[in-house]
Amino acid sequence: MNDILLTVDPVVTINNEKILLIKRAKEPFMDKYSFPGGHVDLGDVDTKHACARELEEETGLLVNPEDLEFLVILDKLNRDPRQGRRISIVYKIDLPSEDLLRDCKADSDAKELVIKNIDELKPDDMAFDHYQVIEMLKKPTN
Repeated sequence: MNDILLTVDPVVTINNEKILLIKRAKEPFMDKYSFPGGHVDLGDVDTKHACARELEEETGLLVNPEDLEFLVILDKLNRDPRQGRRISIVYKIDLPSEDLLRDCKADSDAKELVIKNIDELKPDDMAFDHYQVIEMLKKPTN
């Protein structure tokens, strides 16, 4: 199978210091942290809308797609061990407070939602190639 699958990954930070992650409930990478993303559907207006939809489906967090900021494309060969090639467009939104996440709940793809300090995450904590994004977030901004 040579399918190319387009996915989106929302990165939700809190004051650019903490990050919302899911703990995966299934393989691949069961019990590792990842972003709460998923596939772009044919009916999605664009990838920003797909990202906002996935974020709502996976966590219950509603965001305006226009508030999402493009971050990076993850497209290395074999970045995902499942069949087909997955190319992910990553968007970021920074929230001013954890209070905005108090009603969020993990969906079936996740065991739980967690909020972690970005600087405390290690490569072995993360699923897929998501640590690459964590490294980007750790870089000081000038």
